[in-house]
Amino acid sequence: MKKEVPAGCPVLAARALLDKVTPLNRDCGALCGAACCQADEDGRGGMLLYPGEENCYADLPAGFSLREVPEGMLLTCKGACERHTRPLACRVFPLVMTVMDNRPGVMLDPRAWPLCPLMPSGIQGLRRDFVEKVHQAAELLSAHPRQRAFLERQQRLISAYTQTPWQEGKKR
Repeated sequence: MKKEVPAGCPVLAARALLDKVTPLNRDCGALCGAACCQADEDGRGGMLLYPGEENCYADLPAGFSLREVPEGMLLTCKGACERHTRPLACRVFPLVMTVMDNRPGVMLDPRAWPLCPLMPSGIQGLRRDFVEKVHQAAELLSAHPRQRAFLERQQRLISAYTQTPWQEGKKR
């Protein structure tokens, strides 16, 4: 499945941190029918890959597709996959890693509200070791300029997504 990915690749190190931890002690997808893995009614969905992560998908697993979008590379699947094939964005869901106020951070991804039953419980409802590993991954990625720029873009995207109409045009 994997193309040769450079040793010391921060995305691989971040993915490895999240190999064995999940948001809950059980399969959270069983709560919602794996809603986060399904395309919407218009067939949209997928996860934005971190810079360089597309190299992990040179040989796409069955049911996966990869396409370029304005924000980067988008990976989609048919809704079921092996954990080791999941991109970093799937591994951290329903959290998102960002850089805010010049510091790496982790927050609930507001785009998860319509589909993730874990959202009302907040970060406190997630396994502590999962949240800690996502924080470690954010810190690791933020130490690399290309990854940090991606995390900063993530924050801007989230800010734009959550901006109320009366705040349009104001900087956060």
